[in-house]
Amino acid sequence: MIDDLDKKILNMLIANGRQSSREITKKLSQEGIKISERGLGKRIARLEHNKIITGYTAIVDMKRVNMGVPRLVTVKLSSPADFVQRLADMKEYLASAPFCDFSARSNGSFDWIELKFFNNIEQANAEADLYRTWFGDIIEDYQSYDLDVYKFGWQLFEEKDFHAFMQFMQKKSEQKPFIKKGTQYLEPQLRA
Repeated sequence: MIDDLDKKILNMLIANGRQSSREITKKLSQEGIKISERGLGKRIARLEHNKIITGYTAIVDMKRVNMGVPRLVTVKLSSPADFVQRLADMKEYLASAPFCDFSARSNGSFDWIELKFFNNIEQANAEADLYRTWFGDIIEDYQSYDLDVYKFGWQLFEEKDFHAFMQFMQKKSEQKPFIKKGTQYLEPQLRA
């Protein structure tokens, strides 16, 4: 089990896995949490030992490394006689594909979701053609969407954090919008 301090540490490492123990303890201290660098190191070692932290990775600006075509793929599967083996083949393909960053089984209107990053649209289309050719026998429907990504990443949060965010946004949406004119803010006039 992890506690609130573990979650704070994990969120800091998710945001920047190269932070030093000194930087993390300083940030925690600014939040009123006292922990030594040695104590922090022990917590991180325990999280690694318990396989809560399974590794560290760099977050790369995909456009700056010529991987600027993110594509979301949704697949609805059919059920041929050799479905189990063909699904295993598809999983193996996706697991080994260097351009596939996320692949998951889903329940709902489609069965599979994939997130792939390509250098250019030609690569994306060539892979889509190959994928549908190889796995067309188990694909009932294939949809792909090229994305303009605004946020990529995640963090741990508690139920209370979710509710606090939702309440804040609700209050924000209930406030009347104001129009800035010069240095004054005026209530907008309703038009008939």
